[in-house]
This record gives sequence, structure tokens and C-alpha cells, in this order.
Amino acid sequence: MTEKRIIEPAVRLSHLTKSYKIYDSSLERALDLFRSTSNTKRFVALKDISADFPQGEAIAILGTNGSGKSTMLKIITGVAAATKGTVEVNGRVAAMLELKTGFDNELTGIENIDQRALTLGISPERTTEMKDKIIAFADIGEHINQPVRTYSSGMKARLGFAISVNIDPDILIIDEVLSVGDNVFRLKCIEKMDEFRKANKTILFVSHSLATVKSFCTKAMWIKEGVLQNYGEVGPIVQEYEDYLRLERARQRAAAREEVEAEGLRVKSDIFITGKFKMGGVIQNDIPTFEMGESIVFRFTYTIKEPIETLRFCFSLTNAEEIEIFGSDKQDASNIVDSSVGTHTIRVRVKHPRLLAGEYQISGSLWSANSMLHQDYANRVPFVVKQDEFIGSGIVKMDYALSVDKVKIR
Repeated sequence: MTEKRIIEPAVRLSHLTKSYKIYDSSLERALDLFRSTSNTKRFVALKDISADFPQGEAIAILGTNGSGKSTMLKIITGVAAATKGTVEVNGRVAAMLELKTGFDNELTGIENIDQRALTLGISPERTTEMKDKIIAFADIGEHINQPVRTYSSGMKARLGFAISVNIDPDILIIDEVLSVGDNVFRLKCIEKMDEFRKANKTILFVSHSLATVKSFCTKAMWIKEGVLQNYGEVGPIVQEYEDYLRLERARQRAAAREEVEAEGLRVKSDIFITGKFKMGGVIQNDIPTFEMGESIVFRFTYTIKEPIETLRFCFSLTNAEEIEIFGSDKQDASNIVDSSVGTHTIRVRVKHPRLLAGEYQISGSLWSANSMLHQDYANRVPFVVKQDEFIGSGIVKMDYALSVDKVKIR
């Protein structure tokens, strides 16, 4: 019986933790060297991260600035050491973490190629063989013979990437440096990385271009404030991360205008809302949650003290970035509601919505043009739509049919 060969991951992270001491002054930093014990504050950049990066995968590392992405990659490449945990790397690593890393600014491009190859333990014979490929890929012309200190950031990126991909690494790490290149060079880099992936090499890719991530990467890891949020197939992880970004941007905008809006939300004298605005669904983490395709229902109760002529209601749905998905017609006669003195309840059912998984918001108001009255009954109240499996990205599910016709060549 033949034993099944166990394929080791390209990179294995086990309980990876990294923390730094934070000093309030240079004097405090100096004094800390002479202390046997220290009460210095610590910043935890990575918190107990465990994951396997398989061979032959292009893995996106997602997270906002300061989330710990670059710290993790520096530990994998050996530039930084872990505070706790272990990193197991199987294969030769080529990394582009920062434009300045690995270059001697006083040496020419050619001399830097030789120096980088020597550092990686590549023989002079092999260096000579790959040098022409590196120069051709970088495509910086006569600048290859000039000191690197004279290079633009784009030229450094070209040379650095050309070296990294032509030393035949098993693991290629790219940390956002391609953003400084032009579109033609970026396309060339993506094509080269695709060759690597097809050759069963592993790519760890940091980019703020989620369109590139979705089109190129096969898996994704999302890190938030040093904590692993999720790791898996690229589609669902990117969607989850995009939802988080939309929500954060919406919260920032809401905080900026909160004081201004507070004045506009005061209850008017003619009409006031009794009880709380109520949504259906299942409450999860204090937010109403609906299954994809489930009707979205809500109700509200209002009390009128004085008769109002022609009172109407309206509502709108927005995504987390406050882009309107639907707004009811304020002039539609069917939206006229009871304006007699007393207490009334309005129930609304949005039938079979086609919203994809994510966080959304509902707003609504009662208004009367004749009485110059406008009263909000809901103001960006959040709710969540969830789905069991990933079926696409965006806001709304679209049904489509695919057909391919073979053209006969005469």
C-alpha cells in the first residue's frame, strides 16, 4: 500500500504574537535599558494568529492601515522577530515590503542586483544567467547603470519586483509597492504572478485595490487591529471586509454631522412618536437580521394631538455607505396615512427584497406639505441581511443566463 504524501503548507503561523514597547520620551527609552523590570506600555501589533498558507495559492492580506499586515509579513521574511508563537516557512522567500528595503542607494542598479543575489546565496554563475532577464523586466533603460538614489519610486518598484520574480522563489511576498508603478507595469506584474501561481508557488499579496484582489487571489485573510477576523475563500472574505469598510465610513460621516442633525431631530409640537420604531427579523448583536430574500418588515406608532391635513409617510433603504437603494415616492397618494387625532400604527412589508448579505439602513418620515410639518420616525436604523453561501458581490442579486456559441471557421 502506497503511503499518501503529506504536503506541507508554504507558511504556517502558530499563535503568532508581536508587541512593541511604547515610550513617552527618548529619556524614558534610554533609562529602560538599565531597568531589571519595566512597566513600559506595550502596543500589541499581532494577537495570537494561527493560519496555514498552502502551496500554489495567491493569498490576499486585507486590513486597514495599522492593522498588522506588514508586521506579519516582516516576521515571515525574518525582518522582525515574533514576541510569541512560531513561523514555519518551507521554501525560498522573495519579498517586496518597502521600496527602500534591500537597496544600497549609493550603488547602481546593476550593482544592487549582484548584492541582492549574493545576500540570497545565489551563485555568481546563476546571477549572470538571470541578470539579463531582470534588466529586461525592469525596463528602466540606461538608469540601470545609475545610483539607486537617483531613482523615482516607480523605478525602484520596477527593479525590486524584477529581482524578486527572477530569483525563482517558492514564496513571493508583495506589500502594496506595486501601487507606485504605471498601469502597463502593474499588468506585467500581475501576469508574472499568475505564472507563479500556476507553477504551484505561493503568493502573499497586500493591496488596497480590492478589484485586483478579487480577480487575482484565491484566498484572503482579514486582520483588524492585530486580530484575525476571518480567513478563507477570497469572495466571501472580501465581501465581509468591504461591508466593514462601508460601515466604518458611514459611522465616521455620521459622527461628523451628529451635532448638526441633533437640532433637526427634535420632536415637533403637532406630532410625536409613541413607543419605539420596530423592525422584524431576528435580533443578533442588537441588530435586526433577515435571511436573504426574506421580507423586511417594520412598524411605527404615531400620536396626533391636532388634526393635520394630508399626512404622508415615506421611507428609504441605503447601504452602509448611505447610497440609496430605494426611496418611496413622496407624492404617491397611496402613501397618505390617517391624520386624525389619536394613536395609529403603520405596518410596512418590503416583499422579497434581493439584497445581498451586508449591513443596511432604513430611514423614514411623516410629512405634510399643507402644515409645513416633517417628522422623522426612523433615521438610518441599521439592519443586516445574511446568506448561507457566497453568490456574488455588490448590493442586489441579479439573475443571469450564460450561453456560449461556437463560431465555425470556414
